[in-house]
Amino acid sequence: MVKDAEANAAEDEKRKDAVETKNQAESLVYQTEKQLQELADKVPADLKASIDPKLAALKEKVGEAEPDNELLKKMTKDLQDELMKVGQAAYANTGGAPAPEGGAPPPPGGAPPPPPGGAAGKKPDDVIDVDGQ
Repeated sequence: MVKDAEANAAEDEKRKDAVETKNQAESLVYQTEKQLQELADKVPADLKASIDPKLAALKEKVGEAEPDNELLKKMTKDLQDELMKVGQAAYANTGGAPAPEGGAPPPPGGAPPPPPGGAAGKKPDDVIDVDGQ
């Protein structure tokens, strides 16, 4: 039994990689469709026009029983790159400015920033360990 496992290890690894790649592609198709739907009014038409064919092609490739793994990886990467542009365009259209260099973006809701030194400066003395009852 151990010999069989060792003999099939390479094939098992190849199959695992193919399944993970297909799962990532399916997830990306879902995310892309969801973002395009949610951000429809903020995505420029030319960007949407460049994404639609890539989305359709990836969706079709994912629907195949045994898609070419390397092609699937390439198509997934191409669509991810386009999806990042959607996020950037949507962010630019909301009027958000990039965070100042060396600093984190301001917290949502106008909450005051954390005190200097942050949590890294605190000692764990104020932690109370309570056993569940």
